[in-house]
Amino acid sequence: MKFKVYQTSGFFNTNTYIFENFVVDPGFGIGKYLGKIPVKVILTHGHYDHIAGLLELNVEDVYISKDDKKMLYDPSKNFSHLFGETFIFEKDVKDIDLYFDTIAVPGHTLGSRIVIFDNLIFTGDTVFCNTVGRSDLGGSKKLMIESIKNLNNVFRKLDENMLILPGHDEYCNIKTLFRKNPYFKNV
Repeated sequence: MKFKVYQTSGFFNTNTYIFENFVVDPGFGIGKYLGKIPVKVILTHGHYDHIAGLLELNVEDVYISKDDKKMLYDPSKNFSHLFGETFIFEKDVKDIDLYFDTIAVPGHTLGSRIVIFDNLIFTGDTVFCNTVGRSDLGGSKKLMIESIKNLNNVFRKLDENMLILPGHDEYCNIKTLFRKNPYFKNV
């Protein structure tokens, strides 16, 4: 499946992905690429750098986990208040687990999700090609460790050419992930 990736949210360099009529993790500034075409938004988690572009888009539907839903409505939970913003999304959202192929990966946030479409694996801030995400911004180190152990088993059963599309930095395939990421080596 074809996709485009844009660097958004300023110095955060958040990866915002677009495929078909879906936008994954819309960071601030994504509106200049999409204009006002109707889109469906998939959120891997509720941190500000991954949701700030929501208000720039012509959103048909938004999908996020039940656990992270509250982050859309509370600046102290999505951390926008740390940047002098008060981000609040005032529309209703849908439970991502009911509509997409997801893997619950609590750790970075309690409601973090990995979303799989064909050969694309959107990992948000849980898995990067050379490391894993932090767990000190509303997450849990213990749950992150458990999620990574689970993902080691899951990823080993998938096609090694499937793409890992993280929330920041470069993307890679599963084969490269197991070669470069120390959290996925010799487990």
